Amino acid sequence: MASVPLEDKDVVYRLTKPDGTIVSPSPLLPANSKAEPYSLVIKRKRPSSPPGAGNGNVYTTAPVNGAATPAKSTSPSLDIKLNEISKALEPLREMTAFRDQLVSFQKRIEAAERQISMTSFPTTRVSSKAIKRVSKIDPIFAHQPKYVFTDETVAYLKHPSFDMWQWEENEMAALIEHMFSELGLIEKFKIELPILKRFLHTIKDNYNNNPFHNFRHCFCVTQMYYGILHSTGAREKLEPMDLLIGLVSCIIHDVDHPGFNNAYQINARTELATVYNDQSPLENHHCAVGFTIIRNSDCNIFKNLTDKEWEAARKGIIRCVLATDLTKHGDIMAKFKSIIDTFSYSDPEHRAQLLVMMVKCADISNEARPADVAEPWLDCLLEEYFAQSDREKAEGLPYAPFMDREKVTKPGAQVGFIQFVMIPLFETLGKVLTGLENDVIPQIRKSLAYYQELQQKLAKEQKSAA
Repeated sequence: MASVPLEDKDVVYRLTKPDGTIVSPSPLLPANSKAEPYSLVIKRKRPSSPPGAGNGNVYTTAPVNGAATPAKSTSPSLDIKLNEISKALEPLREMTAFRDQLVSFQKRIEAAERQISMTSFPTTRVSSKAIKRVSKIDPIFAHQPKYVFTDETVAYLKHPSFDMWQWEENEMAALIEHMFSELGLIEKFKIELPILKRFLHTIKDNYNNNPFHNFRHCFCVTQMYYGILHSTGAREKLEPMDLLIGLVSCIIHDVDHPGFNNAYQINARTELATVYNDQSPLENHHCAVGFTIIRNSDCNIFKNLTDKEWEAARKGIIRCVLATDLTKHGDIMAKFKSIIDTFSYSDPEHRAQLLVMMVKCADISNEARPADVAEPWLDCLLEEYFAQSDREKAEGLPYAPFMDREKVTKPGAQVGFIQFVMIPLFETLGKVLTGLENDVIPQIRKSLAYYQELQQKLAKEQKSAA
């Protein structure tokens, strides 16, 4: 029992949760919330007046974020104590907020250090560095508040138009946790909730604060995969293991992304390129970091899988994540087109190729969302591209024209990509998942028309200026 007697030895002060559970004030105490506020309970241990006086058992309860509310009667001294304790508890919220800011600041420092240390001839093994980073699991992750989402939010989460900009990182992690539950994966694979929470928050913490390749992008990709499952009916047709493979692939697909693409890794001869022999260095690294996290006993969401299930999950996830390397795009498209006419959900290889296509589509799905949701992502992507090309110029390395801030325009960056990569990819997948033609592909075509119109206006302005 956690009790805090102050100067009045006859009075006991307790801090409780809404369900009556007594908690101890400490720097690790989760932040207070309006939905489930802490209460301060004040109780006199023994009568302070003669028997029968009627006020010998004073009992006062107060929300931490409000004034004291007497249950029977109170006294000036208790009011004073109550105010003192309420003020004393206020720093706990400030300490919690400061802790969150400190974690965020530390992540920014790590990202900056990583960029600074990416020289042509690095000397530190990336595998050791990755293992060291992901082995630091903050115990506070096990005590995160339980989020309760409205029916409207749960229904909206299943739609490909979901707006991810409205949510904080912890909320996005909780939404992904809901996906595990709604898809039946927690029950089917006996995933322990505390371990799932630690896994998701450790993954979140290992996404760097890049303009584009960050945890919000991770959530965006994961949610689109989840939305496609529901909007096309694939959720009922795929096996539970397939659902798990696709979901985890999306979650880890860009973890620990340094903000510089494979071309930079190879041309700059970074350690990632050296370790993975110039073969999809980033995608291999994302897999390695993701499974390093899963191997940690505190984050092992696969701990109750059979050996056969583990092998299937690992093989499928690696296949999906490596497929997000766009240099493999043509081969993957050709392979999937060859099975469209004979596609069968009873064929494991067909389902595996379908998952690859779903993850690929989810990875580049920004323009499948409404313009007000999609366009900010383009700004983020260009910011990351420009930072890379600036660095490549400074280091005397080759740089891509589509990353050059002196040549790129927003419509110019999107028209070709949407027209020749995105639409063919989604249309090809849509031959199997026919629901895409109703819920997703029309919005992509709207995005293409929008940027084509913008491109024409820009061309006219440039012609007039000339």
